[in-house]
Amino acid sequence: MKKYISILAIAFLWSCQSDSSSDTSNGGGAGQGGSLARFTIAGDHLYAVHNQSLNVFDISNNANAIYLSKQELFTTVETIFTRDSNTIFIGSTSGMFIYDVSSAPSIQRLSTYQHIVSCDPVVANEDYAYVTLRSDQTNNFCWRGVNQLDIVDIRDLSNPQLVSSFPMVSPRGLGLYGDTLMVCDEGLKVLNVADPNAIKLIDVDEDFKAIDLIPYGNLIIAVAEDGLSQYRYHKGKLNLLSRL
Repeated sequence: MKKYISILAIAFLWSCQSDSSSDTSNGGGAGQGGSLARFTIAGDHLYAVHNQSLNVFDISNNANAIYLSKQELFTTVETIFTRDSNTIFIGSTSGMFIYDVSSAPSIQRLSTYQHIVSCDPVVANEDYAYVTLRSDQTNNFCWRGVNQLDIVDIRDLSNPQLVSSFPMVSPRGLGLYGDTLMVCDEGLKVLNVADPNAIKLIDVDEDFKAIDLIPYGNLIIAVAEDGLSQYRYHKGKLNLLSRL
């Protein structure tokens, strides 16, 4: 069942990439995926994280992907997110890494935002990165962590600064829709983050224990261990369209 769910999610992701009408946080030339993804696309390159390394592939020829390089990160890497065709964010158990990939395959680490040891996905827009920190007693890399959302000022990519933190129960994946942040936290929570110092909970679906989500325009696909839910987001409310 889990494999079937994963295939459906990937199919949805690729169908989204083929349509240019989306209003998401990703810029042109960047693949749209969930915040728990371990690979992402920016321009003609695919970036994949594995254990403690970042691997770069040339995919300019769809029929013949070429492995280009490997960069050791010296920490346990969990997730990768493309903000735009020039910038990727990597979530690890010890912090968030920001990379300039504008000259790929030559890539440059711009900065690191360090936090307490936790499981850590990240999404970002032009001004802020949103990082969920989760303590997991079953994960040797995350059990010492906290459960919270950190909002980090990244207007200067070389010097990320913590703006505020918001308590969570057990946060997982997250996604951006303008000034709205959706977080998988014992359900699907909708937060207004227009003011990073005054985050507001505006809606929640506690009936579906989502672990990750993909925002695409006003459509949201949420993934759980045992199913999929599709929502339409309108005026601060989640409207359930279907559930599998």
